[in-house]
Amino acid sequence: MRLPTAVDAVAAAAGIMALCLAEESPRYERTSRQVHESAIVQAANFAVDELKKLSDTGIYTSLDLVQIKNASTQVGEFHFMTYMHLDLASPHYKSRQPVESFSVVVMQSKADDVWSFAIDDFPVMDEDAIEMYWIDMVEKRRRAREAVFADWSGDDINSQPSPPVQERTYSKDEL
Repeated sequence: MRLPTAVDAVAAAAGIMALCLAEESPRYERTSRQVHESAIVQAANFAVDELKKLSDTGIYTSLDLVQIKNASTQVGEFHFMTYMHLDLASPHYKSRQPVESFSVVVMQSKADDVWSFAIDDFPVMDEDAIEMYWIDMVEKRRRAREAVFADWSGDDINSQPSPPVQERTYSKDEL
C-alpha cells in the first residue's frame, strides 16, 4: 500500500478548491449588444473622453469617435463591463491612416458606480505631431504662468507692450 505524498495532497486540495470556486462564481456570459443602444454609445463616449485626457502633450485630444464596430456586455463579480471595438480618427497617427481600430472595455463598479476603462493598445502617434503638441502645451503654460505672475504683481499684462514674437521653433529637449 502506497502512502499519500505531498503531490497527492496538493492535487486533492486543488480539486476541492476548483469545486468550491465553481459553486461560488457562476460563469458570466457576454451578451452581444446593438451598437446604437444608448448605454453602448454612452460607454464609447466615456472611453474616448477619458482617452483624450491621457497624453501629456494633449495629442490624444485629436481623437474622434467614428464608429462603434461591435459591442457586448458582461456582468462580472465587481463590475458591469462593456466590451467594444471602436474606430477612432486622428490626423496624427504614426501609420498615416485617418482611422484606426481599438478594443476597449468600460467597467462600471457595482459598489459605487465609478466608471473606468481599459484599452488593449494605445494609439501610436506621429513623433513630429507629438512635438508640435508639446511645444503648444509649453507655450500655453508659459502664458498662463505669466498671467499669474502679472496678477500677483498687480500688473495688467494686456496694458504692457508685449515683446516681439520670435519665429524660432524649439525641440522638446530644449524646452
